[in-house]
Amino acid sequence: MQDNSNFESTLIKYGLDVGFMLSGFFGALLLALRSKGQKISTTIATVLAGTACANYLTPLVINMMPDAFKDAKYGMAFMMGFAGLKGLELIINKIVAYIKAKKIKIDIEM
Repeated sequence: MQDNSNFESTLIKYGLDVGFMLSGFFGALLLALRSKGQKISTTIATVLAGTACANYLTPLVINMMPDAFKDAKYGMAFMMGFAGLKGLELIINKIVAYIKAKKIKIDIEM
């Protein structure tokens, strides 16, 4: 029998949380199925973007939420999958507002 914990730890090592991805996938799929008349390429892109948003943004959102919401991480991942890029936009706006309120100076060199 194969050891699944080794496989899962390898995925986590590369930033992939299967639970967040599955929750986000179904949230994004629900959004895609609600949108009538989309091209198949748009539907696929919506599902992929929602899944990625859920995987990478759920930990950030959980850390920003009050402790009462910490146990609802897969529900949050589902919502992040459903919200997709709009959820990302909301998070960025919150971070920018925080930076402006704290007058944090960020120097970015390229």
